[in-house]
Amino acid sequence: MLLFTVENLNAILGWVAIMLVARRMGAGTLGELGYALSLVGGFTFIAFMGYRMAHVKRVSEGMDLGKCTGTFLAVRVGLLALMLLAFGFAYWVWTGLLGKQIYDIQTEGMLGTILAYYVVFLLTGVMVATFTGRQEGARVAVPNLLGTSLRSLLMIFAAVSGLGAIWLARSYLLGALVIGFASLWYFRDYPVSRPDRATFRSYSTYALPVAITSIFAVLRTHLDKLLIGIFWAAEDVGLYFGVQRIALFIGALALSLEGMLLPSVSQLHARGRTQAAARSIIRAERYTALVAIPIVLLTVIWAEEVILVFISREFLPAARVLQLLVLVALARILNRPWSIALRGADMPALTTRVNLATGTLSVLLMLLLVPREIPQLGLDDLPGMGGEGAALALLGPELLAGVWLRWYCYRELALPPSRQVLRQLAAALLVAALFWQLDPLLAVERWFELFGLAALGGLLYYSLLAVIGGLKWADIHFAWDVLNPGAMGRYLRDELRR
Repeated sequence: MLLFTVENLNAILGWVAIMLVARRMGAGTLGELGYALSLVGGFTFIAFMGYRMAHVKRVSEGMDLGKCTGTFLAVRVGLLALMLLAFGFAYWVWTGLLGKQIYDIQTEGMLGTILAYYVVFLLTGVMVATFTGRQEGARVAVPNLLGTSLRSLLMIFAAVSGLGAIWLARSYLLGALVIGFASLWYFRDYPVSRPDRATFRSYSTYALPVAITSIFAVLRTHLDKLLIGIFWAAEDVGLYFGVQRIALFIGALALSLEGMLLPSVSQLHARGRTQAAARSIIRAERYTALVAIPIVLLTVIWAEEVILVFISREFLPAARVLQLLVLVALARILNRPWSIALRGADMPALTTRVNLATGTLSVLLMLLLVPREIPQLGLDDLPGMGGEGAALALLGPELLAGVWLRWYCYRELALPPSRQVLRQLAAALLVAALFWQLDPLLAVERWFELFGLAALGGLLYYSLLAVIGGLKWADIHFAWDVLNPGAMGRYLRDELRR
């Protein structure tokens, strides 16, 4: 809950920042930032290669912390150097050898600043992954809140004062530096030992099968905006990037789930408590779905109103993109516990198989749906769906992955899919059908009108869910325990003082 709250606070500030940037600087400037982030970010798979997951797994299992940290640090620095070489070579080939330009990035220094941001981000990841493996959520959340809030505030200041697009990139870099220094403060007493061959072999055994997962995770994060930028214009990237920030607000649930559930399930499996691990998976899916499904439902129904309230009228052409992307976010949230179940049980090869197939399918669908034509391949009559095509290319494979992961969990772990989520989806569809009938009669122009209808929709959803047995008093008591501010305060105080 702490991680989820922090992610949502960051998302709210990020919304304000994106809204002001969009309204004062235009979709083109926002697209330039998004394209730069994706262009450099597309190379970050080289720095991951599955070793972050391996580090969280081995730390959670109780291996020697000093050797684990030293091994992961050495691997991350080596892979980071390789990433920088690959990016530099690709940049030289494109601009030097071929004599071309990167037309969607016109601001001087933008690309170098974003590159520095990713360097800081990846080095800080060593400390964050260590905190995650030890289930120290407060040490992950507090630096993240400080740095990301600073980034959003600097973006707001840049938009209001007219400092220019370069300050959007500098906001990312300065925010990452704050996260890095705050994490380093909490990390100062942790042991870092010289890595040995046995620890490195243990990491590689786990990491190499999931390296494909890391590659396709990076591709799915950045390829959509890259292809839109290549085959369309910076303004189209900006429209997509703007509404995607709203979908990322919902996707924060998946990030929070990954942060604490993976080390917890891994630890339970290491101790032979497989039934407890299975119960954790089912409860995680159910409780995150209770939060995510109504949010997605209401966003799909009132996509245009959400865009008007939270961004600007300029982004209304991307309403269908927003609807598709929030469905992608929901599918990822519901799939994440099942992926964690397999990785926590030391079966990363199975999730790699799923990610390899669905990731390849997603890339092929993007190449098919996004551009109008690819003359180099002799393809002259493609759908040309732009952002909508990219969102569809993400949604289809994600739905396939959900079925596949659940099948593997049933076959390998004797963990059947939960029927509770089907009840939640049924209740959501009934409420959606009601509001779609009423939509022509409802005019939503103000934020308080949107919030009022959202509250009404949420009340109807949870009431209907209670009637069909999908919500019980035990769930309400559980939510109260989780949301108890006194318990949260004590947790923060005890962990940060250790």
